[in-house]
Amino acid sequence: MTSTAASITPDPLDFYRTLEFFQGAPDAEIAWMVAHGTEQHLNTGEYFSHEDEPIPGFYVMLEGELQVTRTVNTYEQVLGTIPPGIIGGELALLFGSVSAINACALMPSRLLMFTPEQFRLIFGATPNLATRIMHIAAGRTQGYATIVIQQEKLAALGKLSAGLAHELNNPAAAVRRAAGSLRERLPQLQAQIVELNRLGLSGEQITQLVTYQQQWSSSSECRPVLSPLEQSDREEELGLELEAHGIANAWELAPVFVAAGVTAPKMHALTSKLPAQSLSAVLVWLATALDTTSLLDEIQSSTQRISDLVQAVKSYTYRDQGKVQDVDINRDLDTTLTVLKYKLKKGSVEVVRQYDPDLPIIQARGSELNQVWTNLIDNAIDAVNNNGRIQIITRREQGFVMVEVADNGAGIPADVRPRIFEPFFTTKGVGSGTGLGLDISYRIIQEHRGTIEVFSRSGQTRFIVRIPEQQAPPSPPA
Repeated sequence: MTSTAASITPDPLDFYRTLEFFQGAPDAEIAWMVAHGTEQHLNTGEYFSHEDEPIPGFYVMLEGELQVTRTVNTYEQVLGTIPPGIIGGELALLFGSVSAINACALMPSRLLMFTPEQFRLIFGATPNLATRIMHIAAGRTQGYATIVIQQEKLAALGKLSAGLAHELNNPAAAVRRAAGSLRERLPQLQAQIVELNRLGLSGEQITQLVTYQQQWSSSSECRPVLSPLEQSDREEELGLELEAHGIANAWELAPVFVAAGVTAPKMHALTSKLPAQSLSAVLVWLATALDTTSLLDEIQSSTQRISDLVQAVKSYTYRDQGKVQDVDINRDLDTTLTVLKYKLKKGSVEVVRQYDPDLPIIQARGSELNQVWTNLIDNAIDAVNNNGRIQIITRREQGFVMVEVADNGAGIPADVRPRIFEPFFTTKGVGSGTGLGLDISYRIIQEHRGTIEVFSRSGQTRFIVRIPEQQAPPSPPA
């Protein structure tokens, strides 16, 4: 008796059951998906979707792998990959928005794709898989938001670093130049002092010289501010005075004395008390001493500027303090303007401060509120296109501290206004923003039990923040 082995027909659903998305789902639902989906093939380097463009549809990865990226502040950031069994495209379709990401094939890939219309049918035909899609979308939204919020913080840190580097560069360069000049002046000054000792000046004359040197080396705050024309006139007048006394380098010395606030009558009062043969050596020494003092003043003012900038950044970040501190909002707004000064200097932006001097100190997370002020002021600078007027107002309102940031830019279009606090929504070009600045600001203010409002029309946009004066400790960050 001969037996024949029965041929076994493979189940077409076996492959799909191995994929993570379909595991444990009813066969009827898997079969519906297979029947209504369309296979799409991507070659290596081919894009399924581009950020800020309509998404083709929803898909389940069958083979291959897609790389997910997003442009943040002109740099493309990798958010992750989509391997076989993982879905994609559901967020844009659920939110009714354009794609927030780029999806590019890392290798030849095969997808089971559904058009937007077919995607909507999934929720009626496959309830178990539809529930799975919603769970994945919720988790992915939270994880994706965490990644991009971190990128937003890094972008803000980048702005802070760029501004600080720009502001520190000028005083640091001034210190370097002044120190180099001092290295040259000090040997000259020592040699000139030796020469003075050989002139045989009387004790009274030396005392008078020291007195003049101390008076003329007074702080620059006491010196008059001269226009270029006044400066030129005084240099000419003083040059003629020195030339009349036979000083060979009169026109080189005149600018040094004028910078120290010396006038021709003051110079005449000195020269009349000194013998003619010693006059040239005395004036050269005096000019070198004044120039040295001026260089020291420049070093002092530049290092003070550096110290002020470091203190501003320290205040801005509330470094070395706890999470909740006493917060002086007027001071913090000024600190934020200092941090953004490099951007304000790019154009012609007028900043008008109208602060309530009696604004109370509040308990809050100061560094987070500074992030709010930075977002609002930075947006205002962009709104006026580096050429306009920004008004910052603070006042006390019935138990609340109110902060208003207004600008005279073009305004926010009416169709855009309802969406400005949505996460990932931005009117800036691709890579120019994350769309999270106002969303993060909104969350921070909510955590402080405050409110934020926006009023906008052509030529005026006002963001108004109110935070309770007295409040329980701020709720934990969302």
